[in-house]
Amino acid sequence: MTDSADSNKLSGSGNVDVDARHGQVLGYPQRLAPLERNAESESLAYDYWCKLRRSIYGPDDQPPKKAKIPEIHFTMLRHPELWERISALSVQLSGRGMIPVRDRELVILRTGWLCQAPFEWGEHVRIARGLGLTTDDIERVIEGSAAEGWTEHERALLAAAEELHAGAMVADETFEVLSRTMTDVEFFELTVLIGQFTAVAYWQNALRLPLGEDNAGLEAR
Repeated sequence: MTDSADSNKLSGSGNVDVDARHGQVLGYPQRLAPLERNAESESLAYDYWCKLRRSIYGPDDQPPKKAKIPEIHFTMLRHPELWERISALSVQLSGRGMIPVRDRELVILRTGWLCQAPFEWGEHVRIARGLGLTTDDIERVIEGSAAEGWTEHERALLAAAEELHAGAMVADETFEVLSRTMTDVEFFELTVLIGQFTAVAYWQNALRLPLGEDNAGLEAR
């Protein structure tokens, strides 16, 4: 995809000080207080939670009513119009998207790691594991497109995320591979997927959203 110097630059696989990054992003109070939990906010947050879960896990997924709704929904419902649109795009990409599940999660994970986004990375490690990705897959995502073991298509997917992160452009060599393994519409969707989860990483980090009990942040594998 790239020469060795560029691969090292883009891979994001250097020695990451997870404790330092967690301290920077998570070591202070969150910057946008969540809504108070009451009957109205619980009902609204539950609806958003169900839509997102069904888009990921399938139309039959339904979390129990008494389950603890993740805090992120109560925070983002401080701006309900914006959260509705963010959620709608995530539902479109996950539930009605054309990119296969494995490819989608590889790209989201690579984007989350490049952005050093504890919330996004930890959540999508859990999601990816539930959808069949292995610990070895996740470790190789950290190393990036330069890692051994990817198919040509998977390597190009990860390279696209790396190149867009580094320079807001996909290299011709990467596009040449993807043009043989994806339709034009799938490639368009890929760029939107990477952009969406870059934006998600931005606001999750900037708002200092706290990790849930089952989210290990950048330590998740």
